[in-house]
Amino acid sequence: MHDPLIKIDALLPGEFRARPNRYLADVVIQGVEERVHVHDPGRLKELLYPGNQCLVKYAKSDTRKTDWDMIAAAKDGEYVMVHSGYHRYIAEAILRNEALNPFGSFQNIKPEAKYGHSRIDFYATEVEEGRQIWVEVKGCSLSVDGLAQFPDAPTVRGVRHLEELIQIVESGDRAGVLILILSEANLFEPKRDTDPKFYEAFYRAKRMGVEMMPVKVRLKEDGFIYYEGIVPIKDEKDE
Repeated sequence: MHDPLIKIDALLPGEFRARPNRYLADVVIQGVEERVHVHDPGRLKELLYPGNQCLVKYAKSDTRKTDWDMIAAAKDGEYVMVHSGYHRYIAEAILRNEALNPFGSFQNIKPEAKYGHSRIDFYATEVEEGRQIWVEVKGCSLSVDGLAQFPDAPTVRGVRHLEELIQIVESGDRAGVLILILSEANLFEPKRDTDPKFYEAFYRAKRMGVEMMPVKVRLKEDGFIYYEGIVPIKDEKDE
């Protein structure tokens, strides 16, 4: 096993009770029901249901309405991360590690790089050839019978990102999508019944040369997050 990518400290167990809206949850923590922030607008129905165990973190701030963050929820004997705020740090740890980076060796890595009227999660240059590369990060928490699927809710923003990455490839630079597979899976596919436009844009971008890299990462109960390898993509012809 590789060294951990990052660690999330001070995790506490909780029991999920309800989700009043996309961004809030009621969770019993140390015997007291607390209002918890959910930093993932996805549906998460297979993870956030009454009675399920979860991991939370105390995050009190004068600028927040809640004192707690939802970090992960239990599924099949493991914990699946549901806090998208950590995706950037996990991705950056992968991209900065030559042994793990599925796109090759990078230098001059810059997060939140401006492209046109948008921002792409990472911009870098290759170590060997010196070409520019732009990488967008997506977190995939949904998996069914070993098949990871994204998105679990329609994503206009996700479609726009893919279209921008196609433009980048057409301009002569490299472009890629680093898909963080957060639940146990051995295959990935875009979820056509949830968002047909994303499904079509995903395979179009792949055909145009956007480099799609699903990688499995796992959160342990002690807060350490590990890299577990590349997950293959289901062929479009198999649909």
